[in-house]
Amino acid sequence: MISNPGMLFSIRGYLRISRPVNLVITAVSVFVAGVIATNYWMDFVDTLLLASLSAALIAAGGNVLNDYCDRDLDRRQKPHRPIPSGHVTVKGALLWAWICFTAGLIVALTLGKDMFIIAISATVLLLLYNLYWKRVPLIGNLAVALTASLAFIYGGIAVRSISTALWVACLAFLFHLGREITKDIEDQQGDAECRVQTLVVRYGLSAGQIAATIAFCLLILYLPFPHLLGPFNAVYFYITVFGILPVLILAILWTWCWNSPRMMHKLNVILKTDMILGLIALLLGKSG
Repeated sequence: MISNPGMLFSIRGYLRISRPVNLVITAVSVFVAGVIATNYWMDFVDTLLLASLSAALIAAGGNVLNDYCDRDLDRRQKPHRPIPSGHVTVKGALLWAWICFTAGLIVALTLGKDMFIIAISATVLLLLYNLYWKRVPLIGNLAVALTASLAFIYGGIAVRSISTALWVACLAFLFHLGREITKDIEDQQGDAECRVQTLVVRYGLSAGQIAATIAFCLLILYLPFPHLLGPFNAVYFYITVFGILPVLILAILWTWCWNSPRMMHKLNVILKTDMILGLIALLLGKSG
């Protein structure tokens, strides 16, 4: 039993700043990538579990570093977040980020050279994004999308079968690219006040709307190809047509018609929920 209420309060703060829901999605993405990559994934289950843990730890480091770098912006725009609300100290957040990054890389190092290369690449991308690229129009969005897609390649390498993972990585890249741009639309007011030069701040709302539309349209066009030319069966096709496609069309319309910060936040919650359906489509739709 924890007798010190302040300690419990602090633990909750560090859990919140790590964004546990995102970490679960990251870990599950790596594991699902391994499962769909080979019919013999049970032979690699230990490696897959460690890879999932490693990816979640590195993602936690990125999430915490993001809050650390955005602390001034969050004081104005999202005061309920752990640092501006006082649940986590600035120094504590920075230390926790480095602990998570280091732990994730140590776990990856035990999995072999190829796994470690992907892990260190993801870590470098997260560092560059948070420290530099998030303030560069579109480059930051591309960096986040690429990092998200690496989770599936990571899972494929864990089971020594990367071809299927590449199909999924392309899906993840386009999805996250569109979602990151819609998040920029959501945060445009606070970003402008803090002079964060996102695509929307520098070139206007219409630029963000066009970029998000292009990303989601490319994803819509790409959706059938993992079934038509790749390793996924009709179950994948039907789930994406009836479960993913309508949400993507809605996202495009929503971005143009209901783009207030509050409404864009709702859209991003819907998109995050739809990611779970996407993982289900991949699991149930794998051939063989």
